[in-house]
Amino acid sequence: MNTYMIDDTTIVSVVEADPMDALVLAPRLRKPDLIEVTAMGHTPFKALMQSFELPNCQVYSILETKAETQQSKVIAMFGVADSVEVPEYGVPWMLASNELEEYSRPFLRYCRGWIKKLEDKYDVLYNMVHCQNAQGMRWLQWCGFDIKTSRTYGAGGEDFYLFIREKK
Repeated sequence: MNTYMIDDTTIVSVVEADPMDALVLAPRLRKPDLIEVTAMGHTPFKALMQSFELPNCQVYSILETKAETQQSKVIAMFGVADSVEVPEYGVPWMLASNELEEYSRPFLRYCRGWIKKLEDKYDVLYNMVHCQNAQGMRWLQWCGFDIKTSRTYGAGGEDFYLFIREKK
């Protein structure tokens, strides 16, 4: 577990995910993530649960804990799994609630380290991001991913961009 003290009242932790976390997060996905999941032909719960079934998956939850209640709330989940097409490539993903926005500065401070952890056993990380997810694309570029060509993808036949990061 990695714990980050945000202020005197809030701790944000990254922990190995539990399938129950998917049940808690699914109904609270932020709009761009909901659009993306739906375009892929999934429900939020199905998309999150499938992450536990992927080959060599690593699944993490980001938890917010307030000092006054000591109760944790799942604000995001992320991870990586082996590519079905190319085993030495990894497929990273992240789905979040709007609460993640409240921690944008610490999130940006620590996320590059987590990207390095996710890419540890892979030569390349890649996945698709929905064309309407401009914030997600900016974040991916900030994390060192290249946004490549768009293509029609998913159950809805919508435009997605390929994003790639080669290990340096």
